[in-house]
Amino acid sequence: MFKLFVTAAVLFPCIAPLSQAATLQAQSPSTPIVGMLVDAVRLEGVEDVHLEGDYAYLPCREGKRLTICSIADPANPQVVSSFTHPSIGGVAGFALHEDIAYVTSQGTGLLLVIDVKDKAAPKLLSSVPVGPPEKGARGTGILYKVAYRDGYCFVANLSAKKLFVVDVREPNQPVVVSSVAVTEDNDGPFSVTLHGDYALVGTIFGSRNRLAVVDVKDPAAPRLITQVFDPDVGHTSGEVIGRYFFSVNWDKNAFLVFDVFDPANPQLKAKLIDKRLGNPNRCIVSGKRAYLPMVSGNGVAIVDISEPENPKFVTAFHDAPMKKTYGVAARGDLLFVGSRKGNSLVILNREALEK
Repeated sequence: MFKLFVTAAVLFPCIAPLSQAATLQAQSPSTPIVGMLVDAVRLEGVEDVHLEGDYAYLPCREGKRLTICSIADPANPQVVSSFTHPSIGGVAGFALHEDIAYVTSQGTGLLLVIDVKDKAAPKLLSSVPVGPPEKGARGTGILYKVAYRDGYCFVANLSAKKLFVVDVREPNQPVVVSSVAVTEDNDGPFSVTLHGDYALVGTIFGSRNRLAVVDVKDPAAPRLITQVFDPDVGHTSGEVIGRYFFSVNWDKNAFLVFDVFDPANPQLKAKLIDKRLGNPNRCIVSGKRAYLPMVSGNGVAIVDISEPENPKFVTAFHDAPMKKTYGVAARGDLLFVGSRKGNSLVILNREALEK
């Protein structure tokens, strides 16, 4: 039986001193920067960028918070609210369904369920420990990414080496219903990408990492189906478009393309190994381009995927506010980039990036 924690939320005010927050707009028509927001407190350690309507959701790892920004005017993004709570010990994973956000806390081993219907005042509905208690530790292990589908959250627990399934159909009473071991070696699960009846789980920090395929058709009984190994496979954070899973492995400067037409049997079809990718750690696709935020490159790398099995490096863009970039999202002609050390959200014009 897993204990349920329901506690009160702590909200930071929406207006911060100018020393803490600054909204900057591009001054030169030649720059691809459309607008940016820098905030050492409310954007501290941006981990990912998720767009929904006129809002950008920014889980912040070091800041231990979830910050919501208005992007209705891309040239002038604004912080709407910044949610933090004693139960949050480093935000690593984020998923959103309608007006409910799901956040994983690294330090406490909790999955938090947050009501974000009122963007100016998110509130914690509940939280649940994901995994067995660790000896001598505060929580249940190090949680990384989370994915949501049909009332269930799929959570990667690095320490337990398992993918956990949490029933969140009752937001005030989440329940861990099952788990499955992803590895028994010294690596552990990091990323979770859902595709059909399967979860594609990438592992990290091992002498040999893998892409594990888990059958999650029955959330109460997930099954490990197969694993893909390659010297450059690991982390595998990305997204599925059509029959291809476009992903990256940051420590190998690798852009990886898997054929997942048969999701139970992924095939690694292409690798682009290039130092100019700057240790990419995420991957999103829009049209014939893949966009990769760069850990050491401090910017965004662009890869041509017009021929998915023959990807080509196009260019990379660097700018001071984009320091240790982690999150990226695309919408129309715009690219939204979150920087973990830059404490920033930078909005770029995609067409201008390639000029």
